[in-house]
Amino acid sequence: MPNSISREEYVKPGLLKTYKLWVMLLAIAVISLASMCFLALNDRPDIKVPEAEVCQELLSNITQPQMVNEDWSLTHVKLMQSCRWKFNATALAQYREKLGSCCNASAWLVATRDNTPLGSELVYDGQLSKRLTVNRNLLEMLPEKSPFRDPLYKTCAVVGNGGILRNSSCGSEIDRHQFVIRFNLPSVDFPEDVGRKSSIVTVNPSILQHRFNGLNRRRLPFVKAAASYGKTWFLLPAFSYSSNTEPSYRAFYALQGSASQSHAIFFHPRYLSALSKYWHDHGFHVRRLSSGFMLVNAALELCERITLYGFWPFSVHPDGHSLPHHYYDNVLPNSRAHIMPKEFSYYVDMHFHGVLQLHLGQC
Repeated sequence: MPNSISREEYVKPGLLKTYKLWVMLLAIAVISLASMCFLALNDRPDIKVPEAEVCQELLSNITQPQMVNEDWSLTHVKLMQSCRWKFNATALAQYREKLGSCCNASAWLVATRDNTPLGSELVYDGQLSKRLTVNRNLLEMLPEKSPFRDPLYKTCAVVGNGGILRNSSCGSEIDRHQFVIRFNLPSVDFPEDVGRKSSIVTVNPSILQHRFNGLNRRRLPFVKAAASYGKTWFLLPAFSYSSNTEPSYRAFYALQGSASQSHAIFFHPRYLSALSKYWHDHGFHVRRLSSGFMLVNAALELCERITLYGFWPFSVHPDGHSLPHHYYDNVLPNSRAHIMPKEFSYYVDMHFHGVLQLHLGQC
């Protein structure tokens, strides 16, 4: 072949297209083979699986689609399974710096007397036309300072409610984490799969309405339900919508008036507004972020190591069998408010970059 003629000039156009097609098919085959080899050899300590650097090179050209579906997610889970996860402290530090600059979870995640002074105005993050002037009654409900301003937690488990946790045997692994975040008063009837430990439990006021009649009458059932999580912080979006405020106050007083060691605290709407703007500016346009996504972002600021459990927004397990939507029921979410598959794609991206570990399957 003459030196002055390039390979593409030398090969006929039809042959060049065939050549490129075979290269693409070969690349797909290599990735699939790596995945199968990993599954077969992962229990063999004498045989090495692909190094993280090699895997990252394979995954370097993956981009997020505008619409995330189950096929996209399954393909990426197979890639995840083909590579050992490697923590990237630099990548996590970059996230922490960016989120700290825009949102600052340690100072603003929770409304406190420090950041919510008497006479100031709270702007509802989901209802911008609504404002609330901070009076003395509200101020007395707030902690003096944020309970999350201490040094970073060494290890954090963020436990979603996905059906993928059913029969996962992840309970003891979850409980070994220093800090455990849970969502929407989840069932505690599956400790072998989801553990018992709780540090933060979010409470959507809609749950207070549906399960406890808005705490308008009897409050003891709520207090008993709260007691099942042990000593924890119950985090409520009291200032997202004006309809949330009174039920959130009633939850606070119900716990305060009982012998509970737990306390109700409130999201600061400034934090939620700033977080929403951050992700909107980064291309994620959604009516409202889910509480899971909010707290994963908070964990990126507050934790040294983060593992996600129970975040799988599909009805079929990666190995092919069907799943309930939650590990404890099959009630579907409000798809108009949240885009769970798109949120999941960001978790996948963070996993690939070593920012956090997305755990799927059994422990």
